[in-house]
This record gives sequence, structure tokens and C-alpha cells, in this order.
Amino acid sequence: MSKIYNEYLRLKQKDFNKIYLIKNGNFYIFLDEDAKVMSEELGLKLSKFNNKINKCGFPITELNKYLKFIKILKFDYEIIYLGYDFIINDILNLDLII
Repeated sequence: MSKIYNEYLRLKQKDFNKIYLIKNGNFYIFLDEDAKVMSEELGLKLSKFNNKINKCGFPITELNKYLKFIKILKFDYEIIYLGYDFIINDILNLDLII
């Protein structure tokens, strides 16, 4: 299994009802059961993450658009950043007001 899918499984064990949106390169993706639900709700095309697991997603430039819909639909969600994306997320959250 991939690191991304293993992290997804670990998170689902902690909170099965939460939807996990995972940053993967230039895309945000949903996996497995989350992908099935969000594909139906958001009109995203399902594709294969591997032979057994579905995924769907969108480019990082569309994050705000899809977050609006996810919030309107009242899904409990969390955005997951893996590896180098932690550094990027920290930079984006810096308070640079002097």
C-alpha cells in the first residue's frame, strides 16, 4: 500500500465519519469511500488510485471553490498535508503583519 493510502486508513480509524481531502502534488484528492461520496456530491469523476481503490479530486487552484460546496453540504472534513506540504502549509499560515 502507498503512504498516502496508509495515512488515509489511519485517519479513518480515528474518525470514520470525517471526509479527508489529501494534498497530492498539484491536486487535492479523496480516496476510497470518501471518493465515492464526494464524487456523487460534487460531480467529480472517479478514477483509480490503484487496482482496488478509487479516487477523485481537483487541481489545487480550485480548492476554495470546492471547499465552499463541502461547507454548504455540511460535511465534516479535514485537509491533509503530507511530507513537504507541511512546510508549504506552515508558510501559508504565517502571520506576517508587523
